[in-house]
Amino acid sequence: MNLLTATITAFVVWAIASAIAALVAGPYVASLVMVVGSLFVYVVVAIKLRTKSAEAFYVAERRIPALVNGAATAADWMSAASFLSMAGAIALSGYDAMPFIIGWTLGYTLMAFTVAPFIRRSETYTIPEFIEARAGGWGVARLVAVIMVFIVSLVYLTAQLVGVGVVFGRFLGIAATIAVFIGAISALVNAWTGGWRSITWVQFIQYWVMISMYWLPVIIAAAALGLFNPFPHFAYGDLIREIEAREAQYGLTPWTEPFARPFGGGTGPLNWILGAVVLMLGTMGLPHILIRFYTVKDVKSARLSVGWALTFIGLLYVTASIYAAIARYSFSALWGKPIEEVMKTPWVEKWLPTGLISIRDTNGDGILQPGELSFHGDIVVVGMPDMFGMAWFIAPLVAMGGLAAAISTADGLLLAMSTAITRDVYKRFINPRVTEAGEVLLARILVTIIAFIAGFLGYLALSDPTFSRYVALIVGWAFVFAASSFTPAIILGVFWKRLNRYGIVAGMIAGMLVAAPYVIAVGAMGMPPLEIAGQKIGTVAWGIFGFLTNLVVSIAVSLATRPEGKEVMEFVDKMRLPEIRK
Repeated sequence: MNLLTATITAFVVWAIASAIAALVAGPYVASLVMVVGSLFVYVVVAIKLRTKSAEAFYVAERRIPALVNGAATAADWMSAASFLSMAGAIALSGYDAMPFIIGWTLGYTLMAFTVAPFIRRSETYTIPEFIEARAGGWGVARLVAVIMVFIVSLVYLTAQLVGVGVVFGRFLGIAATIAVFIGAISALVNAWTGGWRSITWVQFIQYWVMISMYWLPVIIAAAALGLFNPFPHFAYGDLIREIEAREAQYGLTPWTEPFARPFGGGTGPLNWILGAVVLMLGTMGLPHILIRFYTVKDVKSARLSVGWALTFIGLLYVTASIYAAIARYSFSALWGKPIEEVMKTPWVEKWLPTGLISIRDTNGDGILQPGELSFHGDIVVVGMPDMFGMAWFIAPLVAMGGLAAAISTADGLLLAMSTAITRDVYKRFINPRVTEAGEVLLARILVTIIAFIAGFLGYLALSDPTFSRYVALIVGWAFVFAASSFTPAIILGVFWKRLNRYGIVAGMIAGMLVAAPYVIAVGAMGMPPLEIAGQKIGTVAWGIFGFLTNLVVSIAVSLATRPEGKEVMEFVDKMRLPEIRK
């Protein structure tokens, strides 16, 4: 049985099992079968692609087609946060949430031209291995890079597993603290069986699941509001004007007013611009995304895969703003109504117990005012089926999409960290003569250990609201840390030959020392942010200072110490030279 046949068979079995459950046991059990059963499909694909080869485990034998790699990269990128919270951020902050979309999409565009081709041309297996090669084979540089991989990746992974818990808890009533381990085991199986070979194809399938389930409810809602002209993406401007007309009646700041709301804990145009730039730079330095370019066959495929990834990611990002507008329109339609009537609205009545909606009659007049209704960003996507009274099976389909988003990102993070230990530490420093089978076995053992460590951290996050709040903050800082560590080292490593081993290591450490204390002090400990020209600099925007510190220290230290030898110069030249296709 080939891969296509196995995948179709698994989906057919899933559909039949879901239909039987709906007929025999009702919507609740059927929803459970639909969501949990989707994991079965991914496991079937992963097992079908199991491998014992180190090259297949680490770089998928460098044979992944560009389109497949692009979709897999998009799935790897679009985590539970993007799927569940992107639209919510726009609904809450309007124009001031745009740095997320601008920074991330521009980051991928620049990656296609400045990073991806050279990473693939280096013919290394991991980002720490690339860093060591550029540092003239100095092992210290590789070890520092491994530490940076873990700083960026571990809490990011924990958040994805928390996202799995949230999906199960909100949609199916399963305890989130238990569901988090379901996510850990699912991600573990996908990564354990065949490394990057298996999870790339699994993520390819997960992308189409998540994007289909993301579009489904918003298309139904847009149709109900008459927004097809010919597509809602071109017609929701009238909806925004109606929202802002309602806001004007209550003397509210227009939703699209620039710089009217905080971003990343900061305020003003400077914070907004720097935040977008940091997200762009951080995108270019995420290790679990950069490693993707090792899995394609050549430089041209690396460029194409970034283009496909940007296209596929764009399908979600251009739709997030429609979600936001429809949700804000639905909430604003409740203003001015008797609170008793609002409380009896079916979808409000359903979601009030979750805490995602809060209603308080502050002035005691019994009429709902805008300031008396608040909502959590996550309800924008997960609550859309209920807002428009959609069929019961739409909600579990949306849950499937959120689950696919969380698991796909968890897969990539698991492998990024496990390979950082096996190839970059164990094989490089402890046992260089390890057999290929032994190396893959160790990688699988480490994937298991890391998965359950992250699952336990997710359990703690869901058990303790305070811990959960800090994990969420740190995940937002992943881009700050990536921009402050890997991005300058990679850019300078490709385009400036004078960069040497001491500059690479000093720059990464200095950048992280500037970034980490500020985001911890301001974001976690509640210290007031610094102000520049009267504008507060938030934790995301602060990443620009980590990036610039890394850049300046790398250049200064490199110029003050001896340059690298001929071998490194040849390595750089090889990366830069056009690939000759046979």
